Amino acid sequence: MKEQISLAETSGESCHAEPPSKSWRVLQQPCPSCPWRMDQSAEDIPGFSLEMARDLAATCPNERGHGPNFGAAIFACHQSKVGGEMPCAGWLATVGHSHPNVRLAVIQGRVDPEALTPGANWPALHGNYGEVLQKLEGSDDEAARAESAHEHGEVE
Repeated sequence: MKEQISLAETSGESCHAEPPSKSWRVLQQPCPSCPWRMDQSAEDIPGFSLEMARDLAATCPNERGHGPNFGAAIFACHQSKVGGEMPCAGWLATVGHSHPNVRLAVIQGRVDPEALTPGANWPALHGNYGEVLQKLEGSDDEAARAESAHEHGEVE
């Protein structure tokens, strides 16, 4: 039986850490539609779900900078495949250092410590998940209003 440290349910937005001998796959920079990018909105994220975005707050430190707890889900890249999830590069570089499972993976040599800071040519990133979620909630509301207006013939 393959040993696995369960970090969350597999939903395409959470990860399972591999056994201690396996390195995590981490992208070199955030995806073009990464929610941590300041220049992206909910409309830019394929298959965006506001409910899932709200649930992902549990992968990040709270407003006081505490948490998450050991065993908490890891914020997976939305371009991950179910069963092959990888951590979101924007999340990892912004708040990943606060996650106990990330710190453990760094100590075990499964994550390069340089992944915990944005690279030189990276896009501007939000400083915390509260900012990300506020942006996503606002842009999702705008998209819903536009879709509703279109459905009701209020927009050409």
